[in-house]
Amino acid sequence: MPVFFFIVKNYLIKIPFVKRMAKRRHVTGFNQSDEGIKTIFDTYSAYTDFTGKRVIELGPGHTWGVAKKIKEAGASAVSIIDIEKYVPDAVLQENPWLNYIIYPGGEMPLPENTFDLVLSFTVYEHLRQPETTIRETFRILKKGGLAIHLIDLGDHMHYGIDPAKQFNCLRYSKRTWNLMSMNRSIYVNRLRVSEWRQLHQEAGFTIVAEKAHIDEYCKELFEKGQLSYLSKINPEDRFASNILLVARK
Repeated sequence: MPVFFFIVKNYLIKIPFVKRMAKRRHVTGFNQSDEGIKTIFDTYSAYTDFTGKRVIELGPGHTWGVAKKIKEAGASAVSIIDIEKYVPDAVLQENPWLNYIIYPGGEMPLPENTFDLVLSFTVYEHLRQPETTIRETFRILKKGGLAIHLIDLGDHMHYGIDPAKQFNCLRYSKRTWNLMSMNRSIYVNRLRVSEWRQLHQEAGFTIVAEKAHIDEYCKELFEKGQLSYLSKINPEDRFASNILLVARK
Protein backbone atom coordinates (compact mmCIF):
# COMPACT_ATOMS: atom_id res chain seq x y z
CA MET A 1 0.00 0.00 0.00
CA PRO A 2 1.24 3.55 -0.70
CA VAL A 3 2.58 5.74 2.08
CA PHE A 4 -0.31 8.18 1.50
CA PHE A 5 -2.82 5.49 2.51
CA PHE A 6 -1.14 4.99 5.91
CA ILE A 7 -0.86 8.75 6.46
CA VAL A 8 -4.60 9.17 5.86
CA LYS A 9 -5.43 6.32 8.27
CA ASN A 10 -3.12 7.83 10.87
CA TYR A 11 -4.96 11.16 10.55
CA LEU A 12 -8.47 9.66 10.56
CA ILE A 13 -7.90 7.85 13.87
CA LYS A 14 -7.83 11.25 15.60
CA ILE A 15 -11.46 11.94 14.59
CA PRO A 16 -13.56 11.11 17.71
CA PHE A 17 -16.15 8.79 16.12
CA VAL A 18 -13.44 6.93 14.15
CA LYS A 19 -11.40 6.57 17.32
CA ARG A 20 -14.42 5.13 19.16
CA MET A 21 -15.07 2.63 16.37
CA ALA A 22 -11.44 1.55 16.31
CA LYS A 23 -11.37 1.18 20.08
CA ARG A 24 -14.38 -1.16 20.04
CA ARG A 25 -12.56 -3.46 17.61
CA HIS A 26 -9.14 -3.21 19.25
CA VAL A 27 -7.72 -6.27 21.00
CA THR A 28 -4.33 -6.11 22.68
CA GLY A 29 -2.26 -8.83 24.28
CA PHE A 30 -3.08 -12.51 23.69
CA ASN A 31 -6.71 -11.94 24.75
CA GLN A 32 -6.60 -14.59 27.49
CA SER A 33 -5.69 -17.53 25.24
CA ASP A 34 -4.25 -20.39 27.28
CA GLU A 35 -1.37 -20.77 24.85
CA GLY A 36 -0.54 -17.06 24.93
CA ILE A 37 -0.64 -16.92 28.73
CA LYS A 38 1.65 -19.96 29.00
CA THR A 39 4.10 -18.48 26.46
CA ILE A 40 4.41 -15.24 28.39
CA PHE A 41 4.60 -16.88 31.82
CA ASP A 42 7.26 -19.35 30.66
CA THR A 43 9.30 -16.48 29.18
CA TYR A 44 9.34 -14.68 32.52
CA SER A 45 9.82 -17.73 34.73
CA ALA A 46 12.91 -18.84 32.78
CA TYR A 47 14.75 -15.95 34.46
CA THR A 48 13.17 -15.63 37.89
CA ASP A 49 11.36 -17.28 40.77
CA PHE A 50 8.17 -15.48 41.79
CA THR A 51 7.99 -16.74 45.37
CA GLY A 52 7.57 -13.87 47.81
CA LYS A 53 8.17 -11.24 45.09
CA ARG A 54 6.35 -7.97 44.50
CA VAL A 55 5.66 -7.95 40.75
CA ILE A 56 4.34 -5.41 38.26
CA GLU A 57 3.51 -6.21 34.63
CA LEU A 58 3.46 -3.37 32.12
CA GLY A 59 0.82 -3.12 29.40
CA PRO A 60 -0.58 -6.67 29.25
CA GLY A 61 -3.81 -5.44 27.68
CA HIS A 62 -6.53 -8.09 27.85
CA THR A 63 -4.10 -10.82 28.95
CA TRP A 64 -4.57 -10.54 32.72
CA GLY A 65 -4.23 -14.31 33.14
CA VAL A 66 -0.42 -14.02 33.24
CA ALA A 67 -0.74 -11.99 36.43
CA LYS A 68 -2.95 -14.73 37.87
CA LYS A 69 -0.33 -17.40 37.11
CA ILE A 70 2.34 -15.22 38.72
CA LYS A 71 0.20 -14.93 41.85
CA GLU A 72 -0.39 -18.70 41.88
CA ALA A 73 3.39 -19.18 41.54
CA GLY A 74 3.86 -17.53 44.95
CA ALA A 75 4.22 -13.79 44.33
CA SER A 76 3.39 -11.76 47.43
CA ALA A 77 1.76 -8.94 45.43
CA VAL A 78 0.90 -8.50 41.74
CA SER A 79 0.10 -5.28 39.90
CA ILE A 80 -0.80 -4.43 36.32
CA ILE A 81 -0.24 -0.97 34.87
CA ASP A 82 -1.74 0.07 31.52
CA ILE A 83 -2.72 3.19 29.61
CA GLU A 84 -6.42 2.30 29.62
CA LYS A 85 -8.77 -0.20 31.23
CA TYR A 86 -8.86 -3.55 29.47
CA VAL A 87 -9.85 -5.85 32.34
CA PRO A 88 -13.61 -5.92 33.15
CA ASP A 89 -14.84 -4.85 36.58
CA ALA A 90 -16.25 -8.34 37.15
CA VAL A 91 -12.76 -9.84 36.80
CA LEU A 92 -11.27 -7.32 39.23
CA GLN A 93 -14.05 -7.99 41.75
CA GLU A 94 -13.41 -11.73 41.54
CA ASN A 95 -9.65 -11.21 41.91
CA PRO A 96 -9.18 -8.60 44.66
CA TRP A 97 -5.49 -9.49 44.94
CA LEU A 98 -4.87 -7.85 41.53
CA ASN A 99 -3.80 -4.21 41.79
CA TYR A 100 -4.89 -2.60 38.51
CA ILE A 101 -3.41 0.81 37.69
CA ILE A 102 -4.36 3.11 34.80
CA TYR A 103 -1.97 5.90 33.84
CA PRO A 104 -1.50 7.96 30.67
CA GLY A 105 2.25 7.49 30.33
CA GLY A 106 5.20 9.45 31.66
CA GLU A 107 5.88 9.25 35.39
CA MET A 108 4.30 6.22 37.04
CA PRO A 109 2.05 6.90 40.05
CA LEU A 110 4.13 4.57 42.20
CA PRO A 111 6.74 5.02 44.96
CA GLU A 112 10.38 4.23 44.33
CA ASN A 113 12.02 0.97 45.47
CA THR A 114 8.69 -0.90 45.50
CA PHE A 115 8.97 -3.95 43.21
CA ASP A 116 11.22 -6.97 42.87
CA LEU A 117 10.22 -7.58 39.25
CA VAL A 118 9.09 -5.38 36.36
CA LEU A 119 7.83 -7.38 33.37
CA SER A 120 6.54 -6.77 29.85
CA PHE A 121 5.83 -8.81 26.73
CA THR A 122 5.71 -7.08 23.31
CA VAL A 123 4.97 -3.73 24.92
CA TYR A 124 8.16 -1.67 24.76
CA GLU A 125 8.18 -1.37 20.98
CA HIS A 126 4.99 0.74 21.26
CA LEU A 127 6.40 3.27 23.72
CA ARG A 128 6.34 6.87 22.55
CA GLN A 129 8.74 7.87 25.35
CA PRO A 130 10.94 4.81 25.95
CA GLU A 131 13.62 6.73 27.86
CA THR A 132 11.03 7.92 30.39
CA THR A 133 9.50 4.47 30.89
CA ILE A 134 12.89 2.83 31.38
CA ARG A 135 13.93 5.46 33.93
CA GLU A 136 10.64 4.94 35.74
CA THR A 137 11.06 1.17 35.88
CA PHE A 138 14.51 1.69 37.38
CA ARG A 139 13.02 4.06 39.97
CA ILE A 140 10.22 1.74 41.11
CA LEU A 141 12.45 -1.36 41.31
CA LYS A 142 14.16 -2.31 44.53
CA LYS A 143 17.96 -2.56 44.47
CA GLY A 144 18.78 -5.93 42.93
CA GLY A 145 15.37 -6.14 41.27
CA LEU A 146 14.97 -7.45 37.72
CA ALA A 147 13.35 -6.04 34.60
CA ILE A 148 12.39 -8.69 32.03
CA HIS A 149 11.14 -7.54 28.62
CA LEU A 150 10.37 -9.35 25.38
CA ILE A 151 10.48 -6.58 22.74
CA ASP A 152 9.13 -7.14 19.22
CA LEU A 153 11.30 -5.36 16.64
CA GLY A 154 9.17 -6.07 13.58
CA ASP A 155 6.86 -3.94 11.45
CA HIS A 156 3.38 -4.37 12.97
CA MET A 157 1.67 -3.12 9.80
CA HIS A 158 2.62 -6.26 7.87
CA TYR A 159 2.11 -9.13 10.33
CA GLY A 160 0.88 -12.23 8.54
CA ILE A 161 0.90 -10.45 5.19
CA ASP A 162 4.41 -10.60 3.76
CA PRO A 163 7.41 -12.03 5.68
CA ALA A 164 9.74 -10.03 3.42
CA LYS A 165 8.32 -6.88 5.06
CA GLN A 166 9.33 -7.86 8.59
CA PHE A 167 11.46 -4.72 8.84
CA ASN A 168 9.59 -2.52 6.36
CA CYS A 169 9.13 0.20 9.00
CA LEU A 170 12.87 0.90 8.77
CA ARG A 171 12.53 2.19 5.21
CA TYR A 172 11.19 5.60 6.22
CA SER A 173 12.50 8.81 7.70
CA LYS A 174 11.40 9.59 11.26
CA ARG A 175 9.03 12.29 10.01
CA THR A 176 7.38 10.03 7.42
CA TRP A 177 7.06 7.15 9.87
CA ASN A 178 5.37 9.35 12.45
CA LEU A 179 2.97 10.70 9.82
CA MET A 180 2.10 7.09 8.96
CA SER A 181 1.68 5.62 12.41
CA MET A 182 2.07 7.87 15.47
CA ASN A 183 -1.65 7.93 16.37
CA ARG A 184 -2.25 4.22 15.83
CA SER A 185 -1.94 1.15 18.05
CA ILE A 186 0.36 -0.45 15.45
CA TYR A 187 2.92 2.31 15.99
CA VAL A 188 6.41 0.98 16.78
CA ASN A 189 9.32 3.18 17.86
CA ARG A 190 11.81 1.26 15.64
CA LEU A 191 14.56 1.06 18.28
CA ARG A 192 17.01 -1.76 17.68
CA VAL A 193 18.81 -4.19 20.01
CA SER A 194 21.85 -1.98 20.67
CA GLU A 195 19.61 1.03 21.37
CA TRP A 196 17.48 -0.84 23.92
CA ARG A 197 20.65 -2.03 25.63
CA GLN A 198 22.08 1.48 25.72
CA LEU A 199 18.89 3.05 27.10
CA HIS A 200 18.81 0.55 29.97
CA GLN A 201 22.47 1.07 30.77
CA GLU A 202 22.06 4.85 30.71
CA ALA A 203 19.18 4.50 33.19
CA GLY A 204 21.49 2.61 35.57
CA PHE A 205 20.64 -1.01 34.75
CA THR A 206 23.14 -3.83 34.36
CA ILE A 207 22.29 -6.21 31.52
CA VAL A 208 22.00 -9.76 32.89
CA ALA A 209 20.84 -11.57 29.76
CA GLU A 210 20.13 -10.67 26.16
CA LYS A 211 18.70 -13.01 23.56
CA ALA A 212 17.90 -11.81 20.04
CA HIS A 213 15.95 -13.80 17.47
CA ILE A 214 17.37 -13.47 13.94
CA ASP A 215 15.04 -13.43 10.95
CA GLU A 216 16.87 -15.81 8.62
CA TYR A 217 14.50 -15.22 5.71
CA CYS A 218 15.13 -11.48 5.60
CA LYS A 219 18.83 -12.11 6.13
CA GLU A 220 18.86 -14.37 3.07
CA LEU A 221 16.99 -11.79 0.99
CA PHE A 222 19.48 -9.11 2.02
CA GLU A 223 22.42 -11.31 1.06
CA LYS A 224 20.79 -11.76 -2.36
CA GLY A 225 20.77 -8.00 -2.87
CA GLN A 226 17.21 -7.27 -1.75
CA LEU A 227 16.03 -5.17 1.23
CA SER A 228 18.81 -2.69 0.52
CA TYR A 229 17.36 -0.21 3.03
CA LEU A 230 18.71 -2.47 5.78
CA SER A 231 22.29 -1.59 4.79
CA LYS A 232 21.98 1.58 6.91
CA ILE A 233 21.29 -0.53 10.02
CA ASN A 234 24.10 -1.57 12.36
CA PRO A 235 25.03 -5.20 11.44
CA GLU A 236 24.39 -6.30 15.04
CA ASP A 237 20.84 -4.99 14.79
CA ARG A 238 20.04 -5.65 11.16
CA PHE A 239 18.08 -8.90 11.29
CA ALA A 240 16.92 -9.09 14.94
CA SER A 241 13.13 -9.51 14.92
CA ASN A 242 12.79 -9.55 18.71
CA ILE A 243 14.93 -9.23 21.80
CA LEU A 244 14.57 -10.79 25.25
CA LEU A 245 16.26 -8.37 27.64
CA VAL A 246 16.91 -9.01 31.34
CA ALA A 247 18.36 -6.15 33.37
CA ARG A 248 19.16 -5.70 37.06
CA LYS A 249 19.01 -2.56 39.19
